[in-house]
Parts: sequence; structure tokens; C-alpha cells
Amino acid sequence: MRRPGAENEPSSRHSFIRWAPAAGLAAAIVLAVGAVVWMRPLQPSGVPEPAATGQPSRGQTAEVPQPQQPGRAVPPEPSLEQLARVDPPRYEPPTLRNLPDEATARFLRGMEHYRKADYANAVEDLRRAAESDPDAAHIRFFLGVTHLLLGQEDAAIDRLQATIALGDSAYLEEAHWYLAKAFLRRNDLGAAETELRKLIQLQGSANDEAGRLLSQVERLKDRLGLTPSRR
Repeated sequence: MRRPGAENEPSSRHSFIRWAPAAGLAAAIVLAVGAVVWMRPLQPSGVPEPAATGQPSRGQTAEVPQPQQPGRAVPPEPSLEQLARVDPPRYEPPTLRNLPDEATARFLRGMEHYRKADYANAVEDLRRAAESDPDAAHIRFFLGVTHLLLGQEDAAIDRLQATIALGDSAYLEEAHWYLAKAFLRRNDLGAAETELRKLIQLQGSANDEAGRLLSQVERLKDRLGLTPSRR
């Protein structure tokens, strides 16, 4: 029997009875999930470490393959034609205070042609100047060089040897140098070596250049098989 006043009790009791089974089920699910999480092995926080792939660790330095350096190309040895190449010696006309004599006048006229690379006309004036003054070293020297620039090796050798025969002069070293070039033009490597050695013995300003040319001539003789074998 319903006791008096029962109709006035709140309906909360009936709601609790109605939701109790659902609450128990939810609690069981939460406990089950917690147990699964607790039983899993612990992982460090952050990004998981990648599997070993053979890469070096932070404490090691990776060896970067270096490209192979190509060997230096050895420049080819100069040929006989290159060694015999001639550059005309520089000439600056002097300032004359007095009227020149016949030899000097012809020399100056010839050197004007020389400076313009007109060697054919230069050689004529220089030859006449040499006839007027055969003991002038500068006339003999430039006459010999002009013959050499014209490809007249025999005449050049004759004039340059005459310049050297005059003895010590301002053109002695250059005369040996261009005489060696003239012998190279004639493929006479032995005579060219002789002149270069004489030039080196003078211990002048052309000493180093003569030494380099002499070494090149000696190597050329070895390549051509002109050096006698040493036993």
C-alpha cells in the first residue's frame, strides 16, 4: 500500500535506479581500456627513433666521397721550328747632335725600314753602312739579324760571327743568342748548343733565358735520338 505522502516524493530515485546499469557498464569499459594502455610497453615521448639503417650516428662523421683529381697535363715539348722562332730585337733611333757620317746615315735609313718590318729594303742600306764602317758592331749586328728575319741563315751566321769577332761590345750577348737561333734554323743543334754555352759563360742579363733554351735543345736532341748513348 502506498503510504501517505508518497505521491509527493521526488522522481530522482526512480531515475537513479533506471541509469545504474548503464553507469556500471561505462565504468567497466573505462577500466578495460586503462588496463590495455597500462600493459603496453612504454614509448619515449616525442618522435620514435627510426630503425637502424646503417647511417652514422651523430657522433660520427659521414665520409663524403671526394672526386678524383685529374692528373695535370704535361705541356708538350717545343718543336725545332718553335725553338728557332725569332723575334726582332728592339731598336730606338738615337738623337744626333751633329751631322752623321755616311755609314751612320745609311744605318739610320736602313733602321727606319727595319722598324717598319721592311727588311728587304733595310738589308740593302745596312749592307752599304757595313761596307763604309766594317768595325761598327751595331751595324754588323743588325745586318745579321735582318738577314735572319729574311730567312737568309748563311748570311746571318756570317754577319753575327763577325760581330762576335769584334770582341766585347754592347751587342756581344745578343749576337750569340741570334747566332744560336740561326744554327737552329739550319737544324744544327750542336752548333746552337755551343753558342748558348758561350752566352751563359758571359754571365750577362740573358743568362737565364739562354739556360732555358739550352735545356730545351738538349731534350730535343734526346727525342730525335741525336744524343750519343752513355755506357
